[in-house]
Amino acid sequence: TSLLKFQSSLALQCFTNEFIFVETEEEANAVKGLEKQIFEKSLIKKQLENYDIACLASYRPLQRYDWSESIHPNAEMDELIKRQVFQVNEELLIRNEIPELKTIENEISLAVKSQYEENPYPRWVQTRIEVNALEIKQLASEIGLRFAATVDHLSTAPEVLVAGCGTGQHTVSTASRIKNCHVTAVDLSLTSVSYAWRKTRELNLQNINYIQADILDLKELGKNFDIIESTGVLHHMDNPVAGWQVLVDLLKPGGLMRLGLYSELARARIVEARQMIEKRNIPSNKEDMIGFRQALIEQDNPVFRNVIQSEDFFSTSTLRDLLFHVSETRFTLPQIQKILDDLGLAFVGFEFRDKKQKQLFRTQHGFDGSEYDLDRWHQFETSNPSTFGMMYQFWVQKL
Repeated sequence: TSLLKFQSSLALQCFTNEFIFVETEEEANAVKGLEKQIFEKSLIKKQLENYDIACLASYRPLQRYDWSESIHPNAEMDELIKRQVFQVNEELLIRNEIPELKTIENEISLAVKSQYEENPYPRWVQTRIEVNALEIKQLASEIGLRFAATVDHLSTAPEVLVAGCGTGQHTVSTASRIKNCHVTAVDLSLTSVSYAWRKTRELNLQNINYIQADILDLKELGKNFDIIESTGVLHHMDNPVAGWQVLVDLLKPGGLMRLGLYSELARARIVEARQMIEKRNIPSNKEDMIGFRQALIEQDNPVFRNVIQSEDFFSTSTLRDLLFHVSETRFTLPQIQKILDDLGLAFVGFEFRDKKQKQLFRTQHGFDGSEYDLDRWHQFETSNPSTFGMMYQFWVQKL
């Protein structure tokens, strides 16, 4: 029983990281033998061994097998079958319920969509849900934002847009974070949105609507928003500024926008790894991506230490997003400042996971409002390239 419990736990982990571990030829042959053995038993309606199923589930997703729905799991196997079979089937049904705003046509949008249909990002199991939702002013105070214009006219039941919701982790956090809000969440990938919708139902959140859509088409929604959040999305578009302009047009005057954009300085080693991939012409199929990942590990090159230590290095979809993405643009803070000026937006503050960076900045620049000056932050980041992790997370306000 304890061995089966361990094997089931290992299979759950392998499913969550999308079988990212390197597979030897001996293991591959053993898996083929196990597949054949279980299939033959299923044909003659013979009882399938739970341990055999758990072993196979550590290498292959069970839902791909026709016999998977006839499994009768014991207590040690319940969660494994639930995640690898029933929840996957549930997402396939959900796909039919998701409205499509408009047929996606942009070439890069279609390429990005294809990537996330194959590798939805990320396959999360648990996330933070806020117990005490905050009004807009309370939220701004908690983060440390400094408004450039009044927000008194914004709704006490804010309309929130999450543009590029992925698998919904960010969306459910936002929906529980902002008091009395209603969230419209959109994404290119139907697979991602299906995952998001399933998790939203699982968490019993009632204030989110999901739509399959390209940011470029969001004017078709025909509504404006008090808050727009788009983190880790615009930098994958064909023209990030054009996408950003669409979002600005949907934001109410005085409305707030939360953005996440890749840092040119912080991703220098990622760029080197991506250049290596391009030079070697390594395709973004699972076998070759995992092979390249293993090569980086074995090289143990200090140059790529922060790549290997990135949290995105530990599952197949996040690895693809990190190193093999079909479209990536990076920014510097001076570039962002110019875009803000062009779009009629004011920078109102960064949001950090780790507030130590803000404290360190303050020790160097004091408390004179410098933390709302992107030029000062650029100087600081130049000396401390890991300040923002891989991505700037910040808030702006429409003037």
